[in-house]
Formats: sequence, C-alpha cells, structure tokens
Amino acid sequence: MLLFTTAFAQAQWEVQLDLQNFTPLDRIFFLDENYGWAIGGSIIEPPGPYFYTTDGGQNWYLSNDWMDLWGTDIVFVNPDTGFIASGNGIIYKTINGGQNWTGIQTPATQDVMRLFFVDESNGWATLGQYSEGNILHTENDGTTWELQKVFISNTSIVDAMFFLNDSIGYGSGIIFDYVNDNTYTAIMKTQNMGFSWDTIYFSENTFYSISDIYFDDTIVGWAVGSKATQDYLFLNTEDGGETWNEKVLPELKNWYGMPVEESIIYSIQFVNDTLGWLTCQDEYGAGYIVLTTDGGETWQQQFVNYNFNEPVYDICMVDNKNGWAVGGDYVYHTNNGDTIIVVGIGENPQGCDLITIAPNPCNGNTVHLVPGRPYNRPVEISIYDMTGSEVYKTDLQDLLNKQVIVLPVSISGSSLPLLLTIRDRQQIIFKQVILRQ
Repeated sequence: MLLFTTAFAQAQWEVQLDLQNFTPLDRIFFLDENYGWAIGGSIIEPPGPYFYTTDGGQNWYLSNDWMDLWGTDIVFVNPDTGFIASGNGIIYKTINGGQNWTGIQTPATQDVMRLFFVDESNGWATLGQYSEGNILHTENDGTTWELQKVFISNTSIVDAMFFLNDSIGYGSGIIFDYVNDNTYTAIMKTQNMGFSWDTIYFSENTFYSISDIYFDDTIVGWAVGSKATQDYLFLNTEDGGETWNEKVLPELKNWYGMPVEESIIYSIQFVNDTLGWLTCQDEYGAGYIVLTTDGGETWQQQFVNYNFNEPVYDICMVDNKNGWAVGGDYVYHTNNGDTIIVVGIGENPQGCDLITIAPNPCNGNTVHLVPGRPYNRPVEISIYDMTGSEVYKTDLQDLLNKQVIVLPVSISGSSLPLLLTIRDRQQIIFKQVILRQ
C-alpha cells in the first residue's frame, strides 16, 4: 500500500512522511540513499508495523501483511535480507526484501528490543524486561541465535549497544540492587564477539538511563541519555572508556525562542571523526536535532520540531549530507545535513509572504492577520500556548490580500508567546511566533 507523503521545509530538514496519528515511529534504518525502513515500539509502546522506501523516501509503503507483522526495530544487511525484532524472543527474517518473513524463535522468551549487525553474518539483539543481563548473538546470518551474558547480575537489563566490528562491541544497561535499594548504570566492552565483557563505566549510587552508544574507533566514544534529575546525560571518552567526561549541549531554544530547561538525548551518530548529530526532546516533548562539525568539541542546534509531544528519537545519516530522522508521526529528511542552520524565534521559511501579524508583539485580546498575497484554498488556522495546548482554531475557505483576519483570542496578562500555524490539507504553509508585550 502506497502512503501519501507530505513535506514542508524547515531549515535543511523536511517532513517526508506524516502518518497523522496512524502509528508512532521511533527507529529508522537506511542502507544507502535509496533503501530505508522505519518502525515503532523500541521507545514508544506498543510495537508497530514497519514502513519502507526504495527511492529515498519519495514514496513510503506499508506492507499488505502489516497487521500480522509488528516489531520494535528493523535492520537490513542488504536490499534482500533483513530482520525485525519482535515479541516473546522472536526475530523475523526476510531474504526477498520483505515480500515474505519467517519467524525465528530464539532462546529468549523476553521481547526483542534492538538489533545491530556489522555484516551479513554477525548480529546482536537486546532484550526487554527480565532479560537477566543477557543479549542475543548470531554468527550465521540470523538463522540461529544464542544467549550472551553481558551483566553477571540477573537483576539487570541491557538497553543499548554498538559494535565496531565482529569482535569489539559496547553495551550499556541498568543493574537493580534490590537488597540495598539501589540502581546502577554501567557500560561494558567486549573484544571477543560478546562472549565475555569488562566494565568500563559504572555510576555508583547514581542512576543514569543510557539510550544510545556510539564509538568512532576503539578510542573515542559517546554515551547519551538522561539523568534522574530529568536532564540530559552526555558522556564522552577519548581513551577507550578508561575515563568518561560530561559534555555540555548548547542552550537549545524552542519555536518560541524560549530556552529549553530540561531535555533528554535519544540517539547519536557520526559519519566521520568530525561530523556528527544527536537527537533529543525538551520538557514539552518537542524534538531537536543538534550538529557538530569538530568532533564533538562544540554543538549547534540545527532543527526543532514545531509540534509539541513529537520528539525526535532516532537518526540515520548515510553520508555527510543525506539522512533521515524519525519520531512520533513523522519521518524527516535532509539532503544538506552538514550545514549548520540555527532555527530561531519567528522562523518562517515557507510562507514568509503569506501573512503578516500586526502588531507583533501584541498587547490586546485579538490577533490581526494581514494576508500578503491571495491563497485560494481552504486553510486551518491554529494558535498554541507554551504547553502545546490549542487555544484557538478556525477554518477559512481562502486567504485574500484585501482581508484583515481578526482572531478573537485573549492573550493579555502574560509575557509568554504563542505559536500560530496555518495548514493546507495537513501541510504546514505558515508558522510564526506571536509575542506578547
């Protein structure tokens, strides 16, 4: 089934697929600039169906058997052979590009959460709750899987992993100490395909949630996530994990231009030793993409989602320019991802001559919109407050430049701004911050 795709420009990222509340997405995987897959369920519950493209996202498809095949993660090792992480220890495999899938029962009984392959033969998978510190490993193209023990403790779980090659890999997770009522976070390293693991980081008496790990090589690595204080976790090592240092993100700003007070980092990826990206969300659930061009020494905000409760969970860059990100209802795409563009207050890249808000800042009980050019299509006008709540909505048959549109919205008594959006058939054609005096 072919899915209708929509797109609106925002800095160098655009919405390539809008599922419009059909199912949430939180994992994205591309083999190259053409073949890609997206799925939900690794972070967002419950698991969901997968979507695929063979032309770089110009068209996205949903398989005809989508109701029978749900999962939490999807990985392909070539255009024909792929795997889906599913429930109750089952991993689905296809050898004909997804036309048919075969369920493989692994030795695990827990849900399979994440997949990682370094070549067509060698792969690993993390497990869900009550996994007793185990992961899964295959050496024969996913035909059979075996359990590997990462943590000695049976009250532990592996959340994230990354392998440099078929021998060297890293895993992070949580150890629950029910006797002393403590929870610890650890990063482990293997140099023999996962058959034995050594601790390279341990957060004693401090709970961190690590959502993703990335290593440039055996020396430089990253771990990201969140702290118990609801703030982000951003760790970096430059000696193979012997020591870890906290890094600082730039001051993120939302669509209103207001500083972000709390954030969670979900994923991190580099395409070389200098160029990398990470994804995160703020306290209201809006998603961000942040870029570094100097190996992580400095970072700069590149994208912010104008929608509340739509984080950016995962990113996949196939080279320094072409990449995709995913979160909630959306798949985002860029073809110039190595360019730093800071999204600021009042960013309005698509409809700059469509509407003028006058006056802005506003100190009254109404908002005046002055059309700058005729737009002879039905539109939906919405205004949101800082919590993401829609405080006003109206439908118009058209926008004519001889009109002055008065929106009776009481916005006095507060210094907080509002966000105005205009949609045309679910596509954003205008967005602008309304400031208050």
